[in-house]
Amino acid sequence: MDLYLDNLELVAPYLFVVVGLVVGSFLNVVVYRIPAGLSVVSPPSACPNCGTQIKPYDNLPVVSWLILRGKCRSCQSAISARYPLVEAANAALFLGVYLVIGSDWTV
Repeated sequence: MDLYLDNLELVAPYLFVVVGLVVGSFLNVVVYRIPAGLSVVSPPSACPNCGTQIKPYDNLPVVSWLILRGKCRSCQSAISARYPLVEAANAALFLGVYLVIGSDWTV
C-alpha cells in the first residue's frame, strides 16, 4: 500500500495538469459555442474559417497549437492564442489546487 501512495504522489501533479488542460479545452468549446446557440457536444470541432473538422491529433490542448504554429492545418488561417492560454491557465490552476491541497485530500 505504501508503494501505491508513493507512486500516486509522483503521478498526481501530472494528472492534475492533464485534467486541467482537458477541462480548459472544454471551456474553450463552451465559451465559443454557447453564445452562438450551438451544442457543446456536437458537431465535432471545426475550423471557423474553412469548416474543416479538426482531427483528434490536432485537438490536443496547447501541444497542437504549438505544433501547428497557431494555424489551421487545412486553410492556414490563424487560430487565436486565447485557446492555448485558457488551456494553460486552467492547467496551472489545477496544479495550484493540487499544490495547496497536496496529497492529504480524501475522496
